Amino acid sequence: MVYKKSVEKGYLEHFIPEKFEYLTKIKKIEYKGVNLKSAYLIHLIDEMMIKYYFRKSDTLDNEIKFNLSSTILRINYTHIYNYYINYLIDNDFLILVSDYHVGTKTRTYRLNRECLINIKRVRTSDTTLLKKNSKEFLKKTYLNINKSPIPVEIRKKVVDDLYDIKINYKDSMDYLNESKKSKEIGFYKYRRNYLSIESINSEKIWFTFDEYGRLHTNFTVLKREIRKNHLSIDGEILDEKDLKNSQPLFLAVLMKRELSPTKLTNPEITRYFGLVKNGLIYEEFINKCDIKNRDEAKMMMYKVLFGTNGDTKKYNKMFHSLFPTVYKFIKDYKRAKNNYKTLSHSLQFLESDFIFNKVIKHLMKSNPEIKIFTVHDSICFPIKHKKIVTDVFEYYKRNLLS
Repeated sequence: MVYKKSVEKGYLEHFIPEKFEYLTKIKKIEYKGVNLKSAYLIHLIDEMMIKYYFRKSDTLDNEIKFNLSSTILRINYTHIYNYYINYLIDNDFLILVSDYHVGTKTRTYRLNRECLINIKRVRTSDTTLLKKNSKEFLKKTYLNINKSPIPVEIRKKVVDDLYDIKINYKDSMDYLNESKKSKEIGFYKYRRNYLSIESINSEKIWFTFDEYGRLHTNFTVLKREIRKNHLSIDGEILDEKDLKNSQPLFLAVLMKRELSPTKLTNPEITRYFGLVKNGLIYEEFINKCDIKNRDEAKMMMYKVLFGTNGDTKKYNKMFHSLFPTVYKFIKDYKRAKNNYKTLSHSLQFLESDFIFNKVIKHLMKSNPEIKIFTVHDSICFPIKHKKIVTDVFEYYKRNLLS
């Protein structure tokens, strides 16, 4: 969902594929006997493009598939929302992956990536959409319409703080364009950062809480260098505190919860715990496997944690050679849950509990004036609060494996 900080300017800005630009020239379009608002179609297209770019995995090149909430669709596009969805399917923007089954499954969609190559920025001025995109309306309507495990008072805090973040538009775009020119980033990452910078600059703050405890926003998809050098809160430059090798670390936390005390004394597991606790697991892979750098080591870890664990696959064989007992735990955990994705979900729950229920909850009580935003396993904040945030963060980090 998208919050607009202000709709007093009388229009909303959207990104749409070039092939749908004709919608800006008409107010309504007749489809299967029903008149559809062009502004609603534009808004829906923009929402799903953002969902695609801001949720697609950085590390694993999986095609994003998603479900659409009928409650939110009904609020935004009235009781005929299915006509808007079907129009986009018939016009090759959306692809239906799997259909609805009563009591078991909602419809699943993916985007036609050919529509995402050439995009245009357009404006709409529909009065109903303007009202529905005001911060006040959306906070009242949407904060409770999700399955996030994050307590609602914490959700309200982190959403409110998003609107105090400013971006240096010129410098951030200069940096981004230079990164593209030097081929430091590819087309997809460039486009994602470009959309994010443009949206933040036009005060179009996007966020969504997923059911596994993560908060996705315009800011989580920005390159770290942009967050560090070109964002500010109340005129103050920002700092960022994060967990090194967070997913391997939370795997250790999960093992600590699941395994018996006897099994935890296994020297291999003790060695693994020591490496992740000190943020050195990726260096271990680089030193002892045919791994070139930290990025590849991280890719290896993600493939093992979040993939299907075929024993003949290169990275699985490497990991097994160093940590056979840990590898067995990973496979057994996925097999017991009968879903290879369940491990990633469990690790995200643990990450969310650490960031929101421990660190942010503590800061809300002790220092409510500190404005913050999260980037999954890290917290960004005005640099003047560095000592306070760091002390709280490190306190709870020490307790993860103690």
